Order: sequence, then C-alpha cells, then structure tokens
Amino acid sequence: MPDYPPSNRRKRRYLVEWQKDDYVCTGFTQDISPTGIFVRSAHIPELGLTVSLKLLLPEGQKLRVRGTVVRSYLAPANLRRYIASGYGVHLNEAPEAYFQLLARLFGLRFRGKQGVPSVEDASKLAS
Repeated sequence: MPDYPPSNRRKRRYLVEWQKDDYVCTGFTQDISPTGIFVRSAHIPELGLTVSLKLLLPEGQKLRVRGTVVRSYLAPANLRRYIASGYGVHLNEAPEAYFQLLARLFGLRFRGKQGVPSVEDASKLAS
C-alpha cells in the first residue's frame, strides 16, 4: 500500500448556510482546511464570487467565514449519490474560533494570539 503525505484537510460534515439573492441556500461541508472549504450542495455560486458562509457546528456554535469560490462541479443527476456536487471556497476571512476548531480536529494545541512567539523569540529557538 502506498504511503500518502499527510493532508491538511479533514473530512467533516457541518451544515452550511449562505445567502443568494433573496433566499438562504444550504449545503454540507465535505472537507475543511486552514485555507478553504468544499461545500456539497445543489446550489452552486458563480466562480470568482465572494460568499459569506455560516457553519453550524454540532455544539450549537455558529462560525461565519468569508471566501472566494475557486472551483465548482455539478455532477450528473444519476451520479450525485457517488460524486460530490458542490464548490470549493478559498477563505479570505475566518474567526479565531475556526482555527480552534481545526486545531481540535488535527489534535493540536492552539495558543491564540497571545501565545504566538515573536520573530525574536523564534530566532532564539533556532540558535
């Protein structure tokens, strides 16, 4: 079996809502990463459009992220059970809570802004 490099994506299914014109569209995340999200949905925004997504987490928490649609795919109706229809969003804005969620999914400790070492501290560690 081949060894694959570690991925920066995690497969998670969270309900997603976004506004399109006068109505609310819904979908589910297929995978999430520090730089983007793939949303499974029959409602696909246009490429290049900036969208505001609301992720509804199981704990009842709502996270708002903003990004640009960079890819999309609408599978034929007879294959939608096997192939994901949806779109990929490159994140432009995300709250700290989003990165805390990713840290939990990756099993990392997230120190937040206060615990980030400065450039001088990092150079001390390197020497």
